[in-house]
Amino acid sequence: MIFIRNILLLIIIIQFAVFAQLFSIKHWNLEKSFYQLYTPLSLQKSSQLLTKEEYDFYSSLKPNTHQRVKEFSQHTLQNHFLTFNQHYLKHYIRKEIELNAKELLGVRYVWGATGPNKFDCSGFTQKVYRLAGINLPRVSREQAKVGKYIPYEKLRRGDMVFFATNKKDSTRVTHVGIYLKNGKFIHASSGSKKVVITDFEKKHYYKTHFLWGRRIITQKAVNALIST
Repeated sequence: MIFIRNILLLIIIIQFAVFAQLFSIKHWNLEKSFYQLYTPLSLQKSSQLLTKEEYDFYSSLKPNTHQRVKEFSQHTLQNHFLTFNQHYLKHYIRKEIELNAKELLGVRYVWGATGPNKFDCSGFTQKVYRLAGINLPRVSREQAKVGKYIPYEKLRRGDMVFFATNKKDSTRVTHVGIYLKNGKFIHASSGSKKVVITDFEKKHYYKTHFLWGRRIITQKAVNALIST
């Protein structure tokens, strides 16, 4: 009887633990928790009290994405005691990549350039991903081999998009950009001579010359950021 009672007690404890875990996952907003911990000072209400010099100084102290992801994974209670849902980390990295890319809007296009004040298409994508702690090859045809293959219909924010712009070879990768959302992507354009945002539906040239997308922000990439 004692053995059976202990077994029943163990089952009850396990069921309670599972219920508590499910309840926590359902009701604990990890994304909100993450942004509260790592929102840059420049976005906080208190920044309204800062002088421009103080604002610039504290903004420069913002840790990079790599460090943020690593710290968040180490300090989140759910990561230590419950099943860790890394959906929010991938979402954050995608958003950070978009913000980093948009900060370079208008920067001059120069073939072969890798920054900081001028870029070619692959130099631009390499720089944006490096700011998020992800290293990419230098040229577009090598970048096109990294990550998971993604067709046009399944593109998500943060995916890389590749194009064949050489009239003599419609299969060779010659251009790259970063998909945003709603059919738009950002890239260092040789035609515009600067970093711009382009709409696939308004610029059919890019849609007809699109080859494929590559998803760099995968579970494997997140795990690598956390473990290094």
